[in-house]
Amino acid sequence: MSEPADMSDREGLAAEYVLGTLPLPDRLEAERLMAGDGAFAAMVDAWRARLAPLDEGYEDMAVPADLLPRIEARLFPVEAQRGRWRLPFFGTVAAGLALALVLVNWPDRHPALMTAELKGEGQPLIVAASFDPQAQALTLSRTAGPAAEAGKDYELWVIPAGQKPISIGVLRDAALTVTLGALPAGTTLAVTLETTGGSPTGAPQGPLVVATVIGS
Repeated sequence: MSEPADMSDREGLAAEYVLGTLPLPDRLEAERLMAGDGAFAAMVDAWRARLAPLDEGYEDMAVPADLLPRIEARLFPVEAQRGRWRLPFFGTVAAGLALALVLVNWPDRHPALMTAELKGEGQPLIVAASFDPQAQALTLSRTAGPAAEAGKDYELWVIPAGQKPISIGVLRDAALTVTLGALPAGTTLAVTLETTGGSPTGAPQGPLVVATVIGS
């Protein structure tokens, strides 16, 4: 995994933040600095402007209209066929689920770090995901929104294309890091709200909160 950033090198920290090469804890620290330090935020903006030409080779990807139903069907294949997602909860939250994905593929001198941000439209939960192929480590952290309500936990799932959901743990206050051999295109990352400790059956039981699909 990447070495921790030197927090005394503010210029370097700003540059690495924009490049997307920071380990997740250092990225969160940089975001904390941006929120309370105008000078540091200005450094970040300057680096964004300086590196903006690198984005010209990438096109924006529209989220397919059928993406949410496909994720729901993969998480809950039987229940989805029975109309599980017509519950009122999903009329206000999950039916408007917003998916966000950023892939960062830099030249060989930089790690091919992949980052994604999982959001739900109309609700405050944001989960940041970062995969380091060199360390084969996936790190997820709740960066905004409340903790799960009493008696509940946010449970994280990896769904390889064509396979069943695999629980990788529950997400509380601390970041969660797990070892994965790879995170290929077509893999779904999802968060559901389950009972404390996670689903007792090993399969998703509670409502889908946020999710994203890894692109190519």
